[in-house]
Amino acid sequence: MPWFMVDDRLHGHRKAVRAGAAAIGLWTLAGSWCGGELTDGFVPDYIAARLDPDYVEHAARLVKAGLWHEAERDGDAGWQFHQWTEIQKTRDQVLLERADARERMRKVRAAKKA
Repeated sequence: MPWFMVDDRLHGHRKAVRAGAAAIGLWTLAGSWCGGELTDGFVPDYIAARLDPDYVEHAARLVKAGLWHEAERDGDAGWQFHQWTEIQKTRDQVLLERADARERMRKVRAAKKA
């Protein structure tokens, strides 16, 4: 299972402070969703709307603070996390780790049968 990494100094980072606590709530929930869905940090607007009734205002604050960028993917409007691939695992990395884990377990099970 991938994790959405949050720096333990986020509370004092100038971008987080500029965005405000409510916008950081959207940022955190959206990051969790992106990690779980392996979107490499893309948040469609309809997902942001599901996560936060004030998503338009909060997303604008995240963009202004430099935490998100307006983006589009596969015809969906939304936002991209700033520097996602520098901090979070990418879809390809997660899928490779899962394949490696399956192979390790296959070997363990085969060894138990032998």
